Amino acid sequence: MRKLILFITVFTFGIINLQAQQDGAGFFTYQPGEKYIVGSDDITDIWVKYIDAHNKRDMETIVSMDSDDISIVGPDGSRINGKEMHEQALLAWFEAEDPKWEIYWALPYQAVESGATWIVAGHSVTLTVDGKEVKLNSMIDGEIIDGKVARFFVYNMAVPSDTAAE
Repeated sequence: MRKLILFITVFTFGIINLQAQQDGAGFFTYQPGEKYIVGSDDITDIWVKYIDAHNKRDMETIVSMDSDDISIVGPDGSRINGKEMHEQALLAWFEAEDPKWEIYWALPYQAVESGATWIVAGHSVTLTVDGKEVKLNSMIDGEIIDGKVARFFVYNMAVPSDTAAE
């Protein structure tokens, strides 16, 4: 009898949890009533390929993965609009600071009502600034539309240098 009660309890909570997942969670002030659910790892795969192309300096792949009207907001509020501006900014940044990304977590998510697909991902970024290695943690929140990177927002946090190693 205890096993039956345990089974019914687990089954009931499983259904309640499934219902909550289907209804979504969270909010976005500018889209009242919108909720979000975990998205497909197809979106994660797109992001991983995109970052890999950045690390390889493969501008052809990067530009092919950008939507025509890609929009990027940098950590300082700067804005990049369109493929051409994105390519020019990346080429200058690659030359100036040689950035390298390592994704350390990622979560694809999807808007329940609109179906918009997004990814939020954490990256460890290494730059060379004035000949010195600089590390950042960078969170990027990006929208993927029809397999293309449509827009993203970058948030950075400086990582203190390891003074114990010096």
